[in-house]
Amino acid sequence: MEKKTILTLMLSALLISMPIVVKAADKVNILVVQTKSGDHQFVLSQDKPQVSFEGTSLKVTCGKASASATFQLSDVIRFVYKNADPSGIDELTNPNTGLSYENGTLVISQIKAGETVSIYSMDGRLQQQLKATRSGTYRLSLTSLPFGVYLVKTGSLTYKITKR
Repeated sequence: MEKKTILTLMLSALLISMPIVVKAADKVNILVVQTKSGDHQFVLSQDKPQVSFEGTSLKVTCGKASASATFQLSDVIRFVYKNADPSGIDELTNPNTGLSYENGTLVISQIKAGETVSIYSMDGRLQQQLKATRSGTYRLSLTSLPFGVYLVKTGSLTYKITKR
């Protein structure tokens, strides 16, 4: 076989396997401490949390002191280990949301006149914004955005999208 053919086959195999690797990296093992005031997440591979009990407290000690936390047992509902998205935002389960993706363009339907649609990166930076001048469907090109996870806020709803 020619070197060029072997290289082409290897590159094709790599490109075919990439989406699988990217999808598998979306979820990580986390410790979730559920309290009356909300959930607190610790990424096992990053924070390396250790749980201990001291008097009337549940203490989570991490490699970084800034990631450590102490909770009063009376406030703790439970703590669990699970495989989840570290952003805490679950996958979209309602298929009738009015949001779809077609050829590099985000299609937003069921939008009202005067409504603002904002796209944020996961670090909270505003990437794009649109103010609807009429009710109906709008298209936002995402071609200028790098691959990654984004939050799309429209009206009172927020969606998580992944550009791959």
